[in-house]
Amino acid sequence: MKPPLLSVVVPVHNVEAYLEDCLRSVAEQTLDAIEVVMVDDGSTDASGRIAAEFAARDERFRLVRQPNAGLSAARNTGVRHTTPTVPYLAFADSDDIVVHDAYERMTAALESSGSDLVTGNVWRLTGQGRQQAWQYRWLTAPRSRTHITRDSRLLADRVAWNKVFRRSFWDAHAFAFPEGRLYEDTPVMIPAHHLASSVDVLAEHVYYWRVREGSITRRRTDVTGVRDRIAACEQVSAFLGGWDAAQRRAYDASCLRDDFGYFLDGLPMGGEAYRAAFLEGAGAFVDRTGPGVLEGLPVELRIKWQLVRERRLTDLLAVLAFERANGTGTFAVEGLPGRRRAVYPGVRGASARLVRTDIPAVARLLEARWGADGKLRLRGYAYLRNLPAGSAHRRLTVGMVRAERGRAVRPVPVRSVPAPEATVNSGQELHGYDHAGFEMVLDPDRLPATTEGAGWLVGLVLAAPGTVRRVAVRAQDAGAEQPLVHDLSDGRRAVLDFRGGRLRLTVSRLRARAEDHRTVAAGTAGASLEIAGRLFDGPTRATAVVLTREDGEEHSCEVAYGEGSGPQGGAPGPDTGAPGPDGLAFTVRVPLAELAAVPPAVHRAPREVEAADGARWQVRLLLADGTRVPLPAAPDLPQPAYADAAGDLVLDLAGPPYVDRVDPTAEGGLRVSGAYTPPAREAGTGTANGSGGRLVLRHETLHEVVPVAEAEVIDAHGTPGTPGTRPALRFSALIAPPLPEGRWELRLDGRPVRVLGSAVARLPCGGGEDALRLERRHGDRLSVVAPPDLPTAGRSAYSRRLLRAAHHPGPRTPGALSSDRRTPSTPRTSRTLPLPLPLPLRDTVLYAGGDSPRAVHAELVRRGTDAEHLWVTGTTPGRTTHVPPGARAVPVHSAAWHEALARSRRIVTDDQLPVWFERRPGQTVVQTWHGTPLGRFGSGLADSLYADHQHLATLPQRSAQWSVLISPSRFATPLLRRSLSYDGEVLEAGSPANDVLCAPDRDKAAEEIRRTLGVPEEHRVVLYAPTYRDHLAHPPSASPDRTAAPGPYRWDPALDPHALARALGPGHTVLVRRHPRVTGSVPAGPGVLDVSHHPGAAGLLLIADVLVTDYAGLMFDFALTGRPMLFHTYDLEHYRDT
Repeated sequence: MKPPLLSVVVPVHNVEAYLEDCLRSVAEQTLDAIEVVMVDDGSTDASGRIAAEFAARDERFRLVRQPNAGLSAARNTGVRHTTPTVPYLAFADSDDIVVHDAYERMTAALESSGSDLVTGNVWRLTGQGRQQAWQYRWLTAPRSRTHITRDSRLLADRVAWNKVFRRSFWDAHAFAFPEGRLYEDTPVMIPAHHLASSVDVLAEHVYYWRVREGSITRRRTDVTGVRDRIAACEQVSAFLGGWDAAQRRAYDASCLRDDFGYFLDGLPMGGEAYRAAFLEGAGAFVDRTGPGVLEGLPVELRIKWQLVRERRLTDLLAVLAFERANGTGTFAVEGLPGRRRAVYPGVRGASARLVRTDIPAVARLLEARWGADGKLRLRGYAYLRNLPAGSAHRRLTVGMVRAERGRAVRPVPVRSVPAPEATVNSGQELHGYDHAGFEMVLDPDRLPATTEGAGWLVGLVLAAPGTVRRVAVRAQDAGAEQPLVHDLSDGRRAVLDFRGGRLRLTVSRLRARAEDHRTVAAGTAGASLEIAGRLFDGPTRATAVVLTREDGEEHSCEVAYGEGSGPQGGAPGPDTGAPGPDGLAFTVRVPLAELAAVPPAVHRAPREVEAADGARWQVRLLLADGTRVPLPAAPDLPQPAYADAAGDLVLDLAGPPYVDRVDPTAEGGLRVSGAYTPPAREAGTGTANGSGGRLVLRHETLHEVVPVAEAEVIDAHGTPGTPGTRPALRFSALIAPPLPEGRWELRLDGRPVRVLGSAVARLPCGGGEDALRLERRHGDRLSVVAPPDLPTAGRSAYSRRLLRAAHHPGPRTPGALSSDRRTPSTPRTSRTLPLPLPLPLRDTVLYAGGDSPRAVHAELVRRGTDAEHLWVTGTTPGRTTHVPPGARAVPVHSAAWHEALARSRRIVTDDQLPVWFERRPGQTVVQTWHGTPLGRFGSGLADSLYADHQHLATLPQRSAQWSVLISPSRFATPLLRRSLSYDGEVLEAGSPANDVLCAPDRDKAAEEIRRTLGVPEEHRVVLYAPTYRDHLAHPPSASPDRTAAPGPYRWDPALDPHALARALGPGHTVLVRRHPRVTGSVPAGPGVLDVSHHPGAAGLLLIADVLVTDYAGLMFDFALTGRPMLFHTYDLEHYRDT
C-alpha cells in the first residue's frame, strides 16, 4: 500500500441509509493514497456494522468506536487517531458524498501553491437531484493563493467537509471542534481562513451535501439550536475583534444576512421559549454590532433587526407574516423621491428609509424568436421593484445593447405591451406589474462587429419619477437559460444566450459547418458515419476531428478536403487550397463500431443524479495550430450526428428520442412527432406505449407520471445490427388536456425527449393562454406546460388580494398591507373606507375536498335537491380533480371560487378553509374532516418541536367558522375538538364517505369497482395505503401557494409492492393508493395497480380483502368491513414523536 498522502475523518452516527454510498465515494477516489478513520459515535442502527465491513475489506479504513458524544467529539477523536505525519487532512460527513476526483484535485492544488488549505464548490443533494449550493453561487472561477481578507465572499465558506488542510497548519494552531453544541464548523473554519497564509479555491465541485428533506424546518425552532448558532457567531466575532475591526464588521453583517436569518424566519413557528431565546441572544448580538452594521443591510433586514434591537416581538411577527404573503423585499413605498420609505406593518423611523439599492430593477425574457427577415424579436417584462408599473405614459423604458468588450452602446426601440406574467412571477400581492411588458427587435445587420467570441449584452433603461435604473435582461429561471441559434444567409451565425445570467447576442462568421451525413459500409471494420461539411474563411485549416466523451475518452478522425466530398458527391476529391465563396468541402469518416466498442462511461455521481448521455460524443475541429473548436452543425441534421442546444455537432450512438415536428391542435392539445433508437431487443414497429417504447409525462418537481395514451410508432429505418445505426423508429403522439398544472417532461423509455434544432423555431408552441404549451428547457429538453384553470391575469397573488377585497370585504384601509385583514397596517393619514354591502346568498352548495364531500353530494343529488352544486378543483398539486356528475367545476383562487365562498348558502368541506374566510349570517359550513386521526396534529403538537405556532394561532378563528363538525366516532370527537381548537356543535354521525361500506347494495358497487379497475373477479385484493411522511416534504417551490400548508410529500414507500405481488403469487392483485398529499409514481408491474387517482378511497376499501398500512386513518374506516389489517410500522418511534 502506498504511504498515505491524505487522512480523511468520517464521523458516523445512525446513517445506515446513506453510509455505504459515502464510504464508497471515499474508497473510490482517484487519489488512492489515503487513510480513512471512521468514528462510530454510538450508533444504534446498522451504521457500525457497515463501517466495520468496510474496515475489514479495505486496509486503508480504520474504525474507532466511542459512546455518543456528538459530531465535534467524533471529529476530534478521528483526528487523534490519524497518522500525524500524513501531509494533508480532510473531513467527510457520513451522509454526504465526495466527488470521485476531489481529493486528487485538492491535494494537487496545495502541492502546487503551498497554501495552507484548499476549498471547493458544493452540490446540494436532495431526492430531486442536485442543485448548486446557494452559499457557493459566487464561486465561478478558481483562485490560487488568495485570502479571506482579499475576498470577503469566503466568509460564506464555513463548513469543514469541502476542504483539505495542510496537516502542519492544522496542528500548529491546535484546531479542534467545539464539543457539546451544534453548528460546530464556523468557529473553526473562519479562524482557519484568517490564520492561513493563503488559500486555494476550486470552482469545480468537490462535494455533495445531502439535505435530508423536512428536517431543516423543524430544527430551526429548536431552542438549543438557536442558542448554539448565536454562540458560534459570537465566538468567531470575538476572534476577529482581536484581528481586524473591518473584518469583524463584515462578518457580523454576514451573520445578520445569513446565519441568523434562518432562525429569524422561523420565529412565527416557534413557541414562547424559542422566541425568548432568539430575542435574548440575537438582540444582544445586534446591540453589540452598533448601527453601522445595520446600515449596510437591505431595508427589509434593517427593519427586522431594528425591531429585534428594540425587542418589539409583536411588530416583528407582523412583518414576518407580511413577508410570508409577499416574499422578502416586497413593500409599499411612500414619500417623495429622495425621501422615500418602505411601508411595513407597524414600522416607522430611520430603518425604513430607502437607499438606491432598495429599489432594484427586474427584467426577464419571456420569449425570443427569429423572424423570416433575419431579425430577432424579444418579448419580456421589466419594472422597478415596489414601484407600480402603471400605464406606459407614466414611465419610460429604453432598450439598449452594450458591447461585451469595450464601451460601445446602441439604443434599441422598445414597444410597451401587456405582460400579466410579470405580476404572476413576482409572487407578491401588493403591486400590479401587468403593464411592464416590452417588445424589442434586434437586427444583426445593424450591430457593428465585435471582438471574436464577444457579443452584445441586452438591457434596458427604466425611468420613473425620481428613479432611473439600468438593468440587464435575464432568464426567468436557470432552466430557461438555453441558447437560441440562427444561421444567417451570408455565412454568419447569430447566437442568443446568457453570459453570467445576462442575455447576450453574438454574431460571428462560421469557421465551418457540418451539413449532412450518411452511413457507409467499410468491410470487416463495420459501418462508418461519413460527415460532410464546408470549411469557410478562417486563419487556420482543420487537420482532424476530435470526438470527446463526457468522461474524457477521445477519438480522432482525419479530415479529407475536396469539392467532391460528401454523401452527395462521392469520394473526396483533391485538396483545392483556400476556401472559395461557398467554402471548401470536407468529409470525415467516423468508425461507428470502434466507438461502440469503447467501454461505457461510469456514472460517478450519486444515484439521485440522472446519468449523463454515456454514448454522446462532442465533435471538435483540431486546427493546425493545435487549438480545438466546436464544429457547428446544420439545425436539421438527424440522428446519430446532430446539432446540440448550442448548435454544435454531437454524435450520440444511443439514439436518444427527439422531436422534429410540433403542432398545436384546435382542442388545446399538442401533436409531436420524432424518432428514437430503441435497444436492440425492441427494434421493430409497435405502439409507443408497448413494444416500441413507453411515452410518459413526468412532472418536473412532483415526479407524478402520466402516460401519453395516444402514441404510436409509424415506421422504421436503418441498418439492423450495426452500432449506432439500429432501426430508428418514428413516433407520433397527441398530448391532450386535461393535465394537472405544472411543467411536465416528455420521456420515452425513461429517457428525456429532446428537440431537434429544426423544430426549435416553432417553440414555444401552443394554442393560447388556457392551452397546453411546448417549451424547450435545460438546453434541448422538451417540456409541456399545463396552465392552471385561470386566465394569466388571474393567477397572481395580487389578483387574489383584489378578489378577496371584492368578495370578502372587511375593515380594510387604503394602506392595508397584510394578506390577513385582521392585521392591517394603516398609515397615519389614511381613513377607513365604508364597506360595500354584501351580495345576497345563493341557493348553492360548494364542495371542497374528497371522499366525504363527494358522499354528501351524491346523497343530495339522489334526493333531488334543487340547489346548484359547485365543486372546487385544482386543490391537490399534481392531480386532476374528479368533478362528479351534476356539479360545476370552480377552480380554486378564481373569481368564481371567491364568489362561491362568499355567496354559497351551504359549504361542505373536509379540510381547512382559507384563513381569511368568515361565515356570513345565513351560511352553513359543514366540516366533515378527512377521517379519524391517529397521530398527533394541530394543537396536539403544541408542546413539541414540530409545532407551527403561527398556524396554531389561527385554529380557533378558523374553526369558529364551522356550523357543525361531523365526527366519525365517539373516539374521534375529543381528539378533533382538541387538535382543531373547536368548541362548536358536533354531530357523531360517522364519516359520510363510509356509508358505501355499510350500504345494502355494497356487493353490487364492489363488482362495478372491480370491473372499472380491471381486477379479475377471482383475485384476492391487497390494498397497500400508507400515509405521508413529514420528512419527505417537497420544497416550498413545489406548491404555487406561498401560504399553503406543508406538503405535498414525496412518494418513498418502505414496502416494495412489486416484491409483495411476487411473494403472493398468481391470483392476487396489489392495489397501491398513495395518500392524497403524496406525489410520485408507482411503476407498472404484474399484479400491481396504482389506484391513487381513483376518485374515492371508500370504494377501494370495499373491494380489498386485506389492508396493509402504517398509521393512515383508513384503518378506522376499513375496520367497518371486519376484514384483516396488517400494520407496517417500521418507523413507529420516529412517527409517534413527530
